[in-house]
Amino acid sequence: MWLNTVIFSSLLVLVLSDERTDDTFFVKPGAGSLSVQLELKNYLCKFIYTAQGGTHEEWMITMDLIDNGGAVACTVERNSASYLFFQEFKMELTGPLVSVTEVDVKNSKRDNLSLSKEEYKLTQTSISSVQGKFKNHLEKVAVYSPLSRDDL
Repeated sequence: MWLNTVIFSSLLVLVLSDERTDDTFFVKPGAGSLSVQLELKNYLCKFIYTAQGGTHEEWMITMDLIDNGGAVACTVERNSASYLFFQEFKMELTGPLVSVTEVDVKNSKRDNLSLSKEEYKLTQTSISSVQGKFKNHLEKVAVYSPLSRDDL
């Protein structure tokens, strides 16, 4: 088990992660639409993005089964400020009974403040930037979905 810090809806929650997988990747500006994904048991988290400016930056993608297998969370984040200009992003969480109920989307240029709700669109299985509304700054995207214990 891993002790993990998850922040959703401005609440700090410490959770015991039953299972965890993570990977480091580089966000590459000017390379068109790129993606990174992780799988954990029957769940898949995929982050798709297009970025410009600067040089490549090191980011982390993490998936956790939490709450004794009663929920799944996926996080993509940079440990320090990002200087990239994100043109667009989308995070998809798929698997049995996934229904995203909480998100944490941070803006890197405004003292780690959340993006305004008009900057992103939330569906049952994804969160994505809204063209013309997203202000192109991103530091963290996290989604959380409760699960039925029957699907594990």
